[in-house]
Amino acid sequence: MNPMNFRTADLNLFRVFVTLLEEKNATRAGERLGLSQSAVSHALRRLREMVRDDLFVRGQTGLRPTPRALEIADAARTALKLLETAVTAQRFDPSVDHHAFHIAAGSYISYVLGPLIAERVLALAPNVQVHFRNLYAGMTEDLDTGALDMVIGCFEAIPGRFSYRQLFEETGVWVARVGHPAFVDGVSYEVLAGLPHLAVTGGNDDPDRTSAGHLGLRRVTSWGERYALGEDSPRPFSVQDSFSALNMVGRSDMVCVLPRRLAQLAAERGKVMMIEPPVAPSPTPFGAVLRATDGPGSPNDWLLSVCQAAAATL
Repeated sequence: MNPMNFRTADLNLFRVFVTLLEEKNATRAGERLGLSQSAVSHALRRLREMVRDDLFVRGQTGLRPTPRALEIADAARTALKLLETAVTAQRFDPSVDHHAFHIAAGSYISYVLGPLIAERVLALAPNVQVHFRNLYAGMTEDLDTGALDMVIGCFEAIPGRFSYRQLFEETGVWVARVGHPAFVDGVSYEVLAGLPHLAVTGGNDDPDRTSAGHLGLRRVTSWGERYALGEDSPRPFSVQDSFSALNMVGRSDMVCVLPRRLAQLAAERGKVMMIEPPVAPSPTPFGAVLRATDGPGSPNDWLLSVCQAAAATL
């Protein structure tokens, strides 16, 4: 847009723009904003004139943003959120404030880090709830809208509208059942490579890897791929999560690569034995992804501090 158009722009037009991005429907956008459908259409028409682009086109699932709309989406969201925070935000007080947090994380994070987070929340915030859910395909969209507060995982690509804070690092280790006949006389990596390997895929709809489109978080490759002993190793089975893998390895002659902390807990209970990899890749960082606009004093900033304190004790 040219400078003259920007100086005369109505801030409410960008509220309509961001809401249309999220709802993909003019009627629903109007309901959220308390506007009629005709008012939303009028605002969109003014925006199109300012930006000199259609911004949205109709698709099978509703309004689809044009490439130009996607270019300005992050800046519009961030600017509106910063303005809202500046005029309305009050510092979150966990000792008295009521709040419900929603975190997307894999089963490994929930199992290893979840109890440490719960311990701190229960001690510090009597009116706070924390709800964990699995990673899913639409989680970045829900981060945008506030339906989700945080995603915890290992990512190699993060959209610029989010912030990332590393929590801890993890390495992988091979596991086999206790008493496995192949290791009675010690560990041979040649034997290990020839055993049937169990793969952990993350399920059919693999949200551990990608979230579709321009909104996506891209995760690092799987543990099995990073610690592979060779392309010829037999892989007769795959399962969707590490806990299913532990159960299957513990009751078969298959072997598997799992995160070390999870394997250690299982080994301490006598369920599996751990086998150090012959060559270890660099540790995998696990971190928290939040909206970049979640500034100091916000509820999500407090949640991040709790996660960081919990991770420091791992």
